[in-house]
Amino acid sequence: MTTLRRLKLLLSAAELVCVAMSLTAAWLANASTEKGGLADLDRFAFWNSIIALSLMLFFLLWVAAVLLALFARQREHFGSGKRYWKHLVPDVLLPPALLAAGWIAFVVLQ
Repeated sequence: MTTLRRLKLLLSAAELVCVAMSLTAAWLANASTEKGGLADLDRFAFWNSIIALSLMLFFLLWVAAVLLALFARQREHFGSGKRYWKHLVPDVLLPPALLAAGWIAFVVLQ
């Protein structure tokens, strides 16, 4: 396995950890608020800051993955556009799709 491929896999794994962390923190922030009007505002603010940090880190990692994909496009020759897009799915396209699906599921399950 090449160094470039390992770096892409590492970025994808880090992005997925950020997705899991933001969804877990959202669940915990929601759990800290009671529907009767009472809430632990300090806990709620703490988990919301974790959500913000994990989303910022996710987007930074995603931009790095996009730039790495562009760099790989310059170095490697892809025979067709279909092969190039298939190469982008696990690295660039899948993590934001999972993030969006997770947040949609979180909102729907509320």
